[in-house]
Amino acid sequence: MTKKAHYAVVAGELAPGARVSDEQFSKIPDLIRASFQAVNRMVPEAGKLKYEIIRMDEFLALSDSPVHSLRSVIMLFSAFRFLSYKELAERLDLRACEGIGPVEFAQDHLRESDGTAFRMATNKIGKMKRNQRISIITPDKSLNAEFELTCSFMDILIHDWSDEQAEAMFLNLTGKNQMEISQMLGISQPAVNRRLKAAHFDTIHKFINRFEHLLKTPGN
Repeated sequence: MTKKAHYAVVAGELAPGARVSDEQFSKIPDLIRASFQAVNRMVPEAGKLKYEIIRMDEFLALSDSPVHSLRSVIMLFSAFRFLSYKELAERLDLRACEGIGPVEFAQDHLRESDGTAFRMATNKIGKMKRNQRISIITPDKSLNAEFELTCSFMDILIHDWSDEQAEAMFLNLTGKNQMEISQMLGISQPAVNRRLKAAHFDTIHKFINRFEHLLKTPGN
């Protein structure tokens, strides 16, 4: 089946540097799967991610609505952070490269699909530095230059999240207000506010809004 429209393809993996035992590592696929499921339960249809676990700690995901994809990817990072801490008592990260472009050869299984977006995502993640957490690449060089800069700031913010901040950030990105989050987490509203501020939620939202604005701009 040939596809001409633009998609978002996400190639991801457990971020390097994780110190986990063999027993803990065996749980990584289920934690990645649970993180995707948490995202897909909480986002509207346009934000849902089709995904496959490729190896124990690697995955592919696809969104047919690129403009809505980044919010879901950031939610995926936050979900994995707090779920992995709850399960393993370890602070673990995912990292991912999002390629935006056509998928010229789509199959039922993502691992069997191919196209511009797949090649951009899978090639770029292999070139990411150890401290990088997110990368976005498109066929537009000017967009790529901006994303390279903004993603470098996001790397720092995501890396510094605690599991509690990540959980609050996840719920915040679903559109829930601080009072709703406080009720869900069983903590006070001021405590939620402190967690969100420490997670730099205003900056995260600016990053997502800028991404969405650029992708909505005619010609992109």
